[in-house]
Order: sequence, then C-alpha cells, then structure tokens
Amino acid sequence: NWFVYLERAFWYCNHAIGAAELGWDVKVLDGLGYSDLEKLMGLDYFPTLQIPSRPVKGKFEHPDCVIVVFPNDSKEFSVDYKSLSSLITESLSELEWIGTPNLLSKEHICWDIIYRTAEAVKKPLTHGDGLEIEPFQSSELISDDLYKGFTAREVVRKRRSAVDMDGVHVMKRETFYQILLHCLPSGSRGGGEKQGKQLALPFRVLPWDSEVHAVIFVHRVVGLPKGVYFLVRNEDHFHDLKQATRSEFEWVKPEGCPADLPFYMLTRGDCQQIAKRLSCHQRSLRDKNVWMYPRLFWETGILGQVLYLEAHAIGISATGIGCYFDDAGKSFSIVTCSVIFFL
Repeated sequence: NWFVYLERAFWYCNHAIGAAELGWDVKVLDGLGYSDLEKLMGLDYFPTLQIPSRPVKGKFEHPDCVIVVFPNDSKEFSVDYKSLSSLITESLSELEWIGTPNLLSKEHICWDIIYRTAEAVKKPLTHGDGLEIEPFQSSELISDDLYKGFTAREVVRKRRSAVDMDGVHVMKRETFYQILLHCLPSGSRGGGEKQGKQLALPFRVLPWDSEVHAVIFVHRVVGLPKGVYFLVRNEDHFHDLKQATRSEFEWVKPEGCPADLPFYMLTRGDCQQIAKRLSCHQRSLRDKNVWMYPRLFWETGILGQVLYLEAHAIGISATGIGCYFDDAGKSFSIVTCSVIFFL
C-alpha cells in the first residue's frame, strides 16, 4: 500500500537525522526547544501550518536538531540552555531573513498523520544539567585481519544499499562479533563496567544514555545456530528486558562470545519469515516524554549507519529497512522496550 509508505516518512526522515551525523565528533544541543530551533533557522517567519482533515498540496518546514562541533581534545564544555534560549530570542528577533528556501518538490502532499505526529512530539526548552562532555572511548577490536584494509574515507564513500542478496554468503563468527562490538555505545569498557553511556563514536553525538537495543535474526553465521539473538546496548535495562519478553527465551551467551559483549541467544530456529514483519514498542515514551519518539529514530539511524559501514569494511554490503510493524512485534512478545530489528 503506497499510502502506508508515505505515513512512514516521519520515521525515515528521523532515521536520516542519525545517518547525517556519522563521523563527526559532535553533540546534539538537546536542551533547546522546538521554538528555539525555529528561530535559529528562520522558520518562525513562515505561516503556522493548519493541519487539514485530508491530504492536500502544501509545504512545511520542520526543524530537527542543532549540533555543536568541538575539538576532540576538549576537556570541559558547558552550555546554559536557559541563557542560550534567551540569547537566540534576543539576537534573532530583529534579524531580517532574505531569500526563499528551495523546495524539494514543486508538488508536495501534506500527509496529515505525519504533521499531527510532528506536532505531538515538539520538544519544549529543558534546562536539565546542561551539556556534559565525557571522555572518548574507543571500540574493542578482535583483529584487524577481519577487515579488508580499506581506509575510513574509502568505506564511507563506497557505502551503498544492497539491492540483491545471493542467499548463500556466510559470515565468520569472529567477524560477526567484531561488528557487534562496534555497535556498543560505551565502546571498550573492561573492568566489568556496564554498557549504556554513549561514549564511542559515532554514538557520543547523542546526549542521553542508550535507549535502543538490537534483536538480531541469525541465518548464516558460521558457528552460530540459526535463531533470535539480543544485543543489550544498555545493561541497566537487562532485567526489564528479560521480564518483558517470553519466559521460554534462554538468554544465554553463544559460543565464543567476547566477555564484554552483552549478546544473548533467545531461541533457536529459522526466523526468516518472522524477521520480515517484526517491530518495536517504545517504553521510553512512557518513562520520559513523547518528544523522545523521534530521538529513538535518531539513535537507530546512527546504529544502522555503523552496520552499513562495518559491512562494507569486511567486504560485503547491507540494506537498512526503516519500517516497523508494531502488531507483529507484540504477537512475538518482544515488547515494552526500545529495540530495533536488523534483518
């Protein structure tokens, strides 16, 4: 159904926010509110969108986030969001905006459910504790020999979505574990420290502790049984994750799994069909605020880009599917947690 894909555009656009930030040592200035972003980008001068009752032609600009770029060796960095918000209001109120923004399309369909969602998740100014810069943490490496020797520039420039799979390629278990180690937000911790804080690149761009976990359907990894596996990216959630999923799930570490990799086998079996339709349910919206909804997609967007680049670095390719089906996920009883499924 083509209209379903149009409604999912809200998800796809927020995935792209996470993708665009890959490779930069930056932080999202997430204390700023929606109105602050509008003023910074000159969007408050445009007429306020009146959401129609049915799809019509129209145009609407929506700000997503502001990021700060800082030197890698920054030891201290602080932001007073209340003062910054006041400065934005005072300094830009008299500014004369010149020109007209380019339109992506001459004919734009105003899909009301997208704009209603965007309205519902507008974030207010939040002072919090300001901006905290934690030391950079590198990711663990099993062996350089698992990669093809490409430079970072080569990997980024050749990154493309695969359009055809041969159905026979297999991956070594060590290579698979190496990819998962680079999906951990805290990098190489050691000493029994938990995963959760986003300290490693590119995840450190996000100022919140990781809210996204990965349910992984393994089909062709040498030395790993086919089945459903779970990568816990914030170990403070581990108990809740076990409580929220089926009681028959095993939650055991597979053979050869590195000690610092919180990766677990849930159940064995061929899951290729169910992998096509499973989804996620965001607990974060209940525990935090509704404006966390698009931010979960930012985090999944970054995680997806890491998987893309890791695939190219080992000499294969990947395709990201940015749509979720909640009802199918609930029927599988993987619920009440923030998860993304990689097929």
